[in-house]
Amino acid sequence: MSNRARGVFVVLAVMVAIAIGSSTVQAGSCAATYMARRGDSWWSIASKSHTTLKQILKLNGASMSTLILVGREVCVPSAAKPVVLVPSAAKPAVPVNVYTRNEIETIIRDIWPDDLENRALKIAQRESNLRPQVINRQSRCCYGLFQIYYRWHTGWLPSVGVTSAEQLFDPVLNTRAAYKLYQRNGWGPWE
Repeated sequence: MSNRARGVFVVLAVMVAIAIGSSTVQAGSCAATYMARRGDSWWSIASKSHTTLKQILKLNGASMSTLILVGREVCVPSAAKPVVLVPSAAKPAVPVNVYTRNEIETIIRDIWPDDLENRALKIAQRESNLRPQVINRQSRCCYGLFQIYYRWHTGWLPSVGVTSAEQLFDPVLNTRAAYKLYQRNGWGPWE
């Protein structure tokens, strides 16, 4: 295939993708719409809409391979219930205990083995500045000292006593969960 033919093919493929991906939903067929922004994915839109990926795909007659172009209106449920209860940043759902930096460091040193505790401290410092009530504000996914992604780890978190995202604000539970996560995956989740 010549360079010119290859170029024409690429232009046609892009035009088809734009034609397919830029279609907007009918205003009357959706309870609400969301305007896609740069960096959005089906998963992130579902998360922002407090619904499931499956529901968003179904509402839009889409699959994971369906393109989402900036400015596209995406159908979202208007009264979707949150999949995971996320407390407001101002009022966490668990009682807020005030911990000093020394108390937080002691908790981490008590739970992590001696040969790993210094690296664990550095990670907690980087992830949360040693503040147990931190939540990732951008994606609202990760909680506490070690910024543990609750929804990805719901299968094993109960084994360390964590049955809700809010419990990850407890520095002892978060540190136990972080150590268990390390045992399962090494340092990978924080690299």
